[in-house]
Amino acid sequence: MIDLTGHRKRKRKRAERTKRSAVGAPPGELVADPEAASSRLTAFGLGGGGAERLEGCTLEEALALRQSCAKLWLDCTGLADVDLIRRIGEAFGLHPLTLEDVVNTDQRPKCEAYEAYAFVVMRMLSGEDSEQLALFLGEGFVVTFQERPGDAFDPVRRRIDKGAPRLHAGGADYLAYALIDAVVDAYFPVVDQHGIRLDAIEEAIFEDVDAVQVPELHAMRRELFTMRRYLRPTRDALGVILRLERPFLSEETRLYFADVQDHCDQLVDLNDTYRETAGGMIDLHMTLSAARTNEVINLLTIVSTIFIPLGFLAGLWGMNFNPEISDWNMPLTQSPYGYLVAIAIMAAIAGGLLLIFRKKRWI
Repeated sequence: MIDLTGHRKRKRKRAERTKRSAVGAPPGELVADPEAASSRLTAFGLGGGGAERLEGCTLEEALALRQSCAKLWLDCTGLADVDLIRRIGEAFGLHPLTLEDVVNTDQRPKCEAYEAYAFVVMRMLSGEDSEQLALFLGEGFVVTFQERPGDAFDPVRRRIDKGAPRLHAGGADYLAYALIDAVVDAYFPVVDQHGIRLDAIEEAIFEDVDAVQVPELHAMRRELFTMRRYLRPTRDALGVILRLERPFLSEETRLYFADVQDHCDQLVDLNDTYRETAGGMIDLHMTLSAARTNEVINLLTIVSTIFIPLGFLAGLWGMNFNPEISDWNMPLTQSPYGYLVAIAIMAAIAGGLLLIFRKKRWI
């Protein structure tokens, strides 16, 4: 039986991709998804050798922390409160069109450069699903928007708590690099797991071809194709960051972003390799299935060929003729050795056919 769990997940993901603003809506209008998670703010104030964290704070508390710290990381988890998102945009001078892209979570990964900040959209893996991450980088601040709780930022939070010198002494651009690097690095275990699964399926195919392997490979190809849709534009977005000429992005941090782009290139190459491998394994499965079918057909043909003359002889001797009228009417039917002679003739014919097939290497 084929597991339909992956099929249901794909249907759910396709439904998520169709969530967009109403047709004809004015630009910059923020419309919350009815299924969006409730919004919650977390603020990190860094600088001066220390860090301050405010969990579940208000926007006013976060802005006050910005005044007392060298740089601020404001993380908004959940996109249900569009009024809060609008007020965050006003506080940091974010364009309404970028805020609209934050709320509409079907955006393609990209980087848009504005005079006072850079706007980056990525797909972040969280558990078995992915979510949109919107990141704003400006002078002294990083603002992130996530669809729901659960992210790839725990390593960055631990480094902040341990007092990592670069995160505390560096600018907001280094903090943005650390967050983006964590998102990209989270792809490696997922891509590597695809490689492990492909090796296991390949071994299983050579051991025994079954009907479950092709649907599994097809589902994996779909997953790898989805990863390709995430990784390639992310690599292009990192290229845009590398070309940015803004005061909030230093030359030193640009080198770190180049390293992230190199990681993204590796992921793209691995993902494309595994996707082609999955396609090749589907062809291999079909070839081995056809070869096994041919073997079965050849065996049945040989068996049928052997039994055709035997069946003919059995039918011939089974005809109703009176042997008392003539010795030519069914010879051997009255002989005490007739049965043994008939069996010997049939065995000789079958053996001779097997020798012929063996000589021609058909068996």
